[in-house]
Amino acid sequence: MQKNFIQHRKKLLLFLSIFVGFFVAIFFIDDKPTDSMDTENITPTLFIHGFKGGSGSFHSLLNRFDYHDWGSKGLTFYVSASGNLQMEGSMSDGENPFIQIIFENNRASLDHQTLWVQKIMTTLRETYDIKQVNLVGHSMGGLTATNFLLHNQTGNYPEVNKLVVMGSPFQGIDDENYFSTNYGEATKDLKPESESLRSMIQNNGNFNENIDVLAVAGVINNKNSDGVVHVSSALGIQDIVPSAIYNEAIIKDVYATHSGLHEHPVVDQKIAHFLWDIKEPS
Repeated sequence: MQKNFIQHRKKLLLFLSIFVGFFVAIFFIDDKPTDSMDTENITPTLFIHGFKGGSGSFHSLLNRFDYHDWGSKGLTFYVSASGNLQMEGSMSDGENPFIQIIFENNRASLDHQTLWVQKIMTTLRETYDIKQVNLVGHSMGGLTATNFLLHNQTGNYPEVNKLVVMGSPFQGIDDENYFSTNYGEATKDLKPESESLRSMIQNNGNFNENIDVLAVAGVINNKNSDGVVHVSSALGIQDIVPSAIYNEAIIKDVYATHSGLHEHPVVDQKIAHFLWDIKEPS
């Protein structure tokens, strides 16, 4: 009887020691994932969806990029409607990690989205020790990325090397029908001559002349638009960035719709060539 009691006690003590050791190990693990990762030579690319976008906006594009071995997706930032961040996945240790940004409130104002990107960039610098990034934004996501660059003079952020904007309405969306069927804070910013759009042009002197820029526009009809954004509006970032760093690509076919730009194989190639110098098919 006593022998069984002693054996039982030994098993209990062993279990308790393993249990305590497990939680002690978790407690003392450094929450900075950079300890085992050299971030000196990696440049993550952040993908920011547009008005009413979500996880599906860049999902197929990132899968295609991964398939072509242009990089790999690992980390996703989810931003709650109140601006809280939740990270899912981990930072890829490849040369070109992809990071997807998803706003719960995908109709939020340009000011709110810019603040959220600032918070994400601070997290990348302070938590992941990321020193440089690229930015890719579709539609309003391109406005948000650009607005961040116009207001990033203070803060502990990674440096931005390159910016890609796709179908981003820098001169607004000139279509009253669009605003009769869409709602949310962002619609105020997306109208031609909105205060937000005018402010971006007025602050163009803040844009870092060392950041290369590619503007992508789609044309599907004789109205010179992608069905939502006129080509002149999609290329309107010219009014913000120095001409020496500006590049453009105009895709003219029936598939270059506003939502189809991030699904278009030619756009894939244009982005890959611009960001990573991957040769385009002849």
